[in-house]
Amino acid sequence: MVLTAFALLLLAAEPDPSFAVVATAPPSLERVASSAGSTLAERLEAQHVELGGYLKTLGPGCPAELQCLVAAPALSTTTRLLHLRVRPLSGGRLSAELRLIDRARRVLVDRSAAIVEPGELATWAEQAASRLFTRASASTRTLPPSPFPARTSGSAPVPPPAPPSATVRPAPPAAPPPVKVRGADEEP
Repeated sequence: MVLTAFALLLLAAEPDPSFAVVATAPPSLERVASSAGSTLAERLEAQHVELGGYLKTLGPGCPAELQCLVAAPALSTTTRLLHLRVRPLSGGRLSAELRLIDRARRVLVDRSAAIVEPGELATWAEQAASRLFTRASASTRTLPPSPFPARTSGSAPVPPPAPPSATVRPAPPAAPPPVKVRGADEEP
């Protein structure tokens, strides 16, 4: 599967297309994750950075922590980072997560996660990267002004009355007792 033309256009439109793709996984899945990460980097024409030695010196919790991951010396020239994180699940399936990280601001821009088969990891990573780039660019776009005039507070439509079955009407007030008026020929 190839990346969409829109995602490639977004990558080409960046003033500094310095991307890196990093894949992290437990030792039993390093080869699978590294292969999927290098395939993704090749498709994006980005650099694939191996952080195995750096991450091993810091411990197993570092790939999960954003600040620890972006502090890697091998990533000092990158502005944005795609982090592919792979973990094993029962039945031979994999838990895959792809995170788009703005390394300069040290923030997570967006993420995508799925449960995949080992042979489908590279394909899923390409599709997830395309979705991440599309969503990231959509959130930075501004919408054109509306051709319709803005409503003023006085021109808001009046909501229609509630249907009769839903309307609870108060009971009418009790009628006062009739006042008896005496006639002239009646006795008090």
